[in-house]
Amino acid sequence: MPAPSKRDKQSRKRFKQNRGVETRLRTLSKSFYRALDAGDEERARQLRDEAQKAYEKAATKGVIHPNRAARKVSRLDKALASNEG
Repeated sequence: MPAPSKRDKQSRKRFKQNRGVETRLRTLSKSFYRALDAGDEERARQLRDEAQKAYEKAATKGVIHPNRAARKVSRLDKALASNEG
């Protein structure tokens, strides 16, 4: 069996690094929606701000596509706005 190529090693390393970031993004989103469902608007607003920062940073670093980050943040904003009214 041949040794793994440099490209293969790089891919595995990036996957490990990015997995933690993606997990954090999912956790923040889920926590936001749980807070909304529970009626805790203050906590939801705080989590939305945290999630927005995390999504933008992930997009800047190339972990996720910038359009995906924009879409997710937009949906968080929309959910918060619809819950207020």
